Amino acid sequence: MKFIFLLLTALIYSCASNSNNDLLHIKYTYYEKSINKSNVSQLSSDFFSRQLLSGLNVNDREVSEQLLFKSYMSKQLESFESIKGNLGCLTINGLDNKQAPISFNIRYINENENWVIDEIGVLFVDTQAEFSKLPKCPGEYQN
Repeated sequence: MKFIFLLLTALIYSCASNSNNDLLHIKYTYYEKSINKSNVSQLSSDFFSRQLLSGLNVNDREVSEQLLFKSYMSKQLESFESIKGNLGCLTINGLDNKQAPISFNIRYINENENWVIDEIGVLFVDTQAEFSKLPKCPGEYQN
């Protein structure tokens, strides 16, 4: 029942939006609220690309922990995104559970009319001043 409510809420919110400026962040928020340790194997194909999941055993604890990368960030501060064709980049800047700055750089692809995560980059920076103010896909930032 809770899953259906989240699905309907996300659908209503996305239909009410007049722009695609936050489409990827909406998809991320839906992932963040929907997937957890108990359902990651059942829901992974709803949020991750076939290519990313190819050859992975989502029932393996280490794999499922990587798919639950959302747990590294305890507080979101800002996000930036861009979509070009069937490729999108989302950068989310925030804080981890020790209040240290962390950034997610996520590449989305449009797969069967659904935006799914195709690549994930988790970047630990020394200060918030190092956060990107532009959307970046993994590999577009300097380590």
